[in-house]
Amino acid sequence: MRYRADGILSLPSHEMLRGLFCWLAALWFCTAGAQTTPVYQPTVHRILFVVDASGSMREKWGGKTKFETACELLYKFIDSVERKNPRVEFAVRALGHQFHRSQQNCTDTRLLVPFAKNNSQHIRDALSRITPQGMTPIAYSLEQAISDFPEDARGLHAIVLITDGQENCRGEPCRIAGAFAARRIALRPFVVGMNIGQKFAEKLSCIGKVYDTQNDTSFYQTIGIIIRQTLHVTTTQVLLLDEAGMPTVTNVPFTLYDHHSGKPIYNFVHSLNEKGIPDTLYLDPTGLYDLEVHTMPPVRKEAIELAVGKHNLIAVDVPLAQLTADCPLSNFQNQDARVVVRNESREIVQVQPFNVTENYLRGAYRAEITTTPAVVSDTTLRGFADNRIAVPFYGTLSFNVAAPMLVSILHQERLVWRAAVKPGVHQIKLQPGKYRMVYKPETSRQSAATRTETFTITESLTTTLTPKL
Repeated sequence: MRYRADGILSLPSHEMLRGLFCWLAALWFCTAGAQTTPVYQPTVHRILFVVDASGSMREKWGGKTKFETACELLYKFIDSVERKNPRVEFAVRALGHQFHRSQQNCTDTRLLVPFAKNNSQHIRDALSRITPQGMTPIAYSLEQAISDFPEDARGLHAIVLITDGQENCRGEPCRIAGAFAARRIALRPFVVGMNIGQKFAEKLSCIGKVYDTQNDTSFYQTIGIIIRQTLHVTTTQVLLLDEAGMPTVTNVPFTLYDHHSGKPIYNFVHSLNEKGIPDTLYLDPTGLYDLEVHTMPPVRKEAIELAVGKHNLIAVDVPLAQLTADCPLSNFQNQDARVVVRNESREIVQVQPFNVTENYLRGAYRAEITTTPAVVSDTTLRGFADNRIAVPFYGTLSFNVAAPMLVSILHQERLVWRAAVKPGVHQIKLQPGKYRMVYKPETSRQSAATRTETFTITESLTTTLTPKL
């Protein structure tokens, strides 16, 4: 399977597909290699249940009302988890229980039990005192729930909304769900519907993952699935796909930014283990990420949401192609020219030395080699190809003047060098070829005093001129 940088799925060839399947098969057995990346490990898991206590929750569901069933099963599950996992804290907020529906109160919500350890009995007692009767202000309740979580960067926070219907207070639950991601306060809410039907489930899907349960057994099992996902470690691998759609690209730096603020959250240099498998990363699953792979030019993938408690694969097309500008006699430490590489928009992508191979995304580029005169080469870089530009080594023009002069040098009828020179010996590094030197004394006011000398520059050799006055 192959993804473009914009996240759109493109179909691979049969050979690519077979190769990728083999790689994925190896992934299941090889991801336990040595890890050098930081591990995100929350110190506490906080799970807030937002329980619908509106009038419709008085409807029968089996032998009891929906609200009674939800409260009973919720207590049973919370008590079970607290006995086994001391790092989990629960809290409960209710909505639609303080005012009768006839009053149409759309701010009817309250935090019943704040976060604390060993909260199951407090939650059971608080829910037992509630009588479902009011409206269903889902969006407003979720908005208020933001303040229910303490500020704790090392805590993993989750919200589970339990409801049997849709928002009926003209709120915008989708906008509120986005606010959680923007502030990185909690995971996108999980929604447990109590026989809400496909139509309502689709309307609530913008909030988060929706589970529509049909009876008390599926309700209890669904709560268990959600809690286990929340408690499990979230892992991620970033797959940098080459031109063949295989995850072989590596040793490239990349950054994960907060999608809303643009703040960098993680910086990594991509690595493959000894089996050729990308590093497993342990990331905070809260909020949305933007991924930027620092290739030349960079590749971005935006609004990445991690599946909590699962292993995530982020695939990015990074079809790299190599470019080398060969100038064999030049050396890295003492060369007088570089290769200015521009993209199709003529923006500078990189300034590259001679005899050094750099990676670029495949595509069309212009290479401007800053020799004298400059060499310009329009080239298309292709993956798995030897993309090279041959640059002759310079020759040297050496000339000696007895008085101040205005000197110009032309190559193929174009000016390539000009200066007002003082008496003495001067040297200029030029590309091989035929040239003209046009000069006159700096103090002369007559064009007729101009003189011309023709000369040839040979690679690695020095050509000597003595301009005559």
